[in-house]
Order: sequence, then C-alpha cells, then structure tokens
Amino acid sequence: MKSITKNNFIRLFLLIICMLFLLTGCATVSNVYNKDGQKVYFDNLKYFEGQIAVIGDYIYYGNSYFASDGDDFNYDSSANTGYLARINVSQILEYNDEEDEDGYINPSPAGVEKVNDKLAGYQNQNMFVLGEYLYFSSANTHKTSSLENDYTQVSLFRVKFNGDGFSEIDTFRYDENSFIETQKGSDGNYYYVIYSPTTSSGESYNLYSIKIGNKIGKTVTLAEDVTSAVVCDENSTIKNVVYTVNSDRTEKETTAVKAVDFATGEISDYGNNTDVVGSTTTMLGREGDIVIYSYSDSYSAEEVYYKDLANDDKYFSNSKKFYTLSPISNIQSCGDGYIFISDTTSTVMYKTTLGTEVNAQDLLLSSDYSDILFVDGDYVYYSNSTSISRINVRDKNTETLVTMTSIISGQCGYDGNYVYFYAQLENSSESEESEEDTTTDTNYYMYRVDKNGVYELLSKVEKPQ
Repeated sequence: MKSITKNNFIRLFLLIICMLFLLTGCATVSNVYNKDGQKVYFDNLKYFEGQIAVIGDYIYYGNSYFASDGDDFNYDSSANTGYLARINVSQILEYNDEEDEDGYINPSPAGVEKVNDKLAGYQNQNMFVLGEYLYFSSANTHKTSSLENDYTQVSLFRVKFNGDGFSEIDTFRYDENSFIETQKGSDGNYYYVIYSPTTSSGESYNLYSIKIGNKIGKTVTLAEDVTSAVVCDENSTIKNVVYTVNSDRTEKETTAVKAVDFATGEISDYGNNTDVVGSTTTMLGREGDIVIYSYSDSYSAEEVYYKDLANDDKYFSNSKKFYTLSPISNIQSCGDGYIFISDTTSTVMYKTTLGTEVNAQDLLLSSDYSDILFVDGDYVYYSNSTSISRINVRDKNTETLVTMTSIISGQCGYDGNYVYFYAQLENSSESEESEEDTTTDTNYYMYRVDKNGVYELLSKVEKPQ
C-alpha cells in the first residue's frame, strides 16, 4: 500500500513538472556560448539590416519568405516553412548529394534548427538582439471584433536564444508610412519608437515608445495626430524624435515642429513655424543631429533644407538648402556625404556636402535598381527581382554580387561579410526526365552571398509533394 502511494506521488509530481513546462515554455534548441564558455549576451543592441541576426556561431532567420499583404496569404501554411530558424556556420556547411527513392536530392544544408514556430520570414521583419533576447516581428494573428484576420498589423515578440522565454510585446497598425525603430534613449536604455496609424484608413498617426531590455515597459503614447517624424540614431547627441503636427492657428493651416524625448516623454517646441502663417514642414530624414526636411510657405515653393540640431538655431525654415527638388526619400550617410532618392524621377543621388555649392550627382537611374538595401562605407547595396549589386559612390564602379532566377527585392540581412537574401531554388522541380507531372517548389528560401559572389542556401527545404 505504501508502494502504491509513493508511485502515485511520483506520477503526480512528474505531471506537475510537465504542466509547468507547458505553461512557461521550454528551450527548443541549445544555448549559445562565447569562446570563453560564457553564454552570449549583448550589452548593446545589435542590428543586421532586419532579416537576420548573428548570435555567436549561429545565424537566426526566417526559414522561408511570404508576403503577408498578398491576397492569397495564409498565416498557418506560411508559418509551416517560414518559422524562426537558426544554423551554425562556424564550419563549412554540409549538403547531401544523395538521391532518394524518387530521384530527389534535397538541397538543404545539415543542421537547420527550428527556434520558434512564429512566421519570421516576411516583409515587415525587424530582427535584432539585445541582452539575452532575440527581438523579432511577425504578422498579427489576433482576430478583429468581427472575428476576421488583419495581417496588416505587426506584432512584436522576443525570445531567448535557446527558444525559451517567448513573449509578445505589443501589436500595431502598420502601412507604407509607418516605422518601427529601436534606439538608445537619453537615459541610456533602449526603446522601440513606433509611428503608427490610429485607424485602418491611415488618416492620422501617433508616436509610441516601449522600453526594452531586462524588462519590457508599458507602451507609452508620445504624441498624437503626428504628420511626419524622424528618430535619432546611434550618432545623434540629442536623443529625441523630431515631428510635425498641425498648429492651433485657425486663420490658415500651418505646420508646427516639435520634439519629444522618448525616454522621459518631455515635449519641446522647435521654433514653431506658426511664426510664418501658412508654412508647411515635413520631416524627411535624419543622420546624427542633421535633420533633413521639406519646407514651403506663401512666398516660396517647396524645397529641401537641413538643420543641425546641436549647433543651429531653434527654427525650421528655408535658411539652409539641401536640395532643390522635393520630395526626396531614403536619405543615408555614405562616403563623404549623403545618398537619397529623388521621388520625382526615382534616381539615386549622391551629394558630397550639405551646402549647395556642390550639386547632387546621379548615381543610379530608376532602371538600374528596384530597392536600396543598405549603405556600408563607400558602397550602396541595391537589388531587383533577379540580382543584388553594389556601387561605389566615389568612382561609380558597379559590381553584381549574385544573379538568380527570382529574388525578393528589398529584403536583406548583412553581417559585414555576407549579404543575406530570399530567393527561389534554382533547380526546384523533380527530375526533368520523368514523364509524370512534377511539383515545383515556389517558396523563397534564405541564402547568403559573400563579396566575391559565392552564395549558399541556409534554409531547410521540404520535399515537394
């Protein structure tokens, strides 16, 4: 009798342990260690252009890519192959070249592991690492009040490097004007800064912040009815968001310029443009403390100007011209100056100085590229539906790193040595000698290419059925 009681107690204890694991989650993969045997930990936020993260010897990424804004998008089927994966790249990747009984050779590298089953490979991915966590985004799966899916919204998550500690941070509406950025605040902590529409029609936008790190803070509304905004970066000495709103003046619509410290929530005025009734100001970009914006008033046409927040006066007006034509976008530091896109012609321009004494030069025509990926030193990396290339802004020398049948343009990762991208398999059908109908794998998988043009597949490929 005592033996039966003891066995029942053991079973009950094991059942409780199992329930605790189910409720709290458990590791899906092994921990990641440094060369000194300590667990990998990031004191500062590390970003790799969005679609990947490098953690120790591992690359983390979405195993395959799906566009959540497509008419035929299905979250569950997409997540079946687009889950958060990782692979150890400390040694040369190994690939199997043996045929199975159907003559199929699986092109997958050995060692791909699933970290989390959330969809990670999609157009609004925002992956980075901080502390002991990987932060990433996914398409929203919360139902609307009418029990419908709204995949246009973005949900923010984090998970430990071993797959443990998975949690959702928040969900936001997201459109082509939105942004979700992460920067260090004036208090030394890191924050999400979100510019998000308040309605599905995108008629108005709010600014939000969320403190991240060892603990996740509450979502704070920084400003409402915002019309444009630019966030500080790692080179900024002034850690704030400069934004525009419609002023309170009633005689004529006028833009007011403000700033908010996203760590404290303190709002300040940047020389209200209400001093010039009828003026319109729009924030376009920010590099360090240089803010680039468009401005027009009753006496002057819209042009692009710049302001040094650390050294100039408090007024946003037409005092320092950056470029004649407006609007422009995708402003980034590069070489000795700046690159940007002229929205009128879609030409990528390069400007070596802030002043107007040196004109901006054409760098890439609209026919040369589809998307700017990122800037690294003197190079601008860009893509289209079949290739990834780079151009040196100093001598305009162009190199094509990789050409494939079909690439997802505009989505990438970068670790300083490799560019990571999604593409279809080059040989995605079964044996061409078969007289039977074949099934083509139309998924887009993660590849990487080095600067010598050598590329390799990182994803796990399921055999087409």
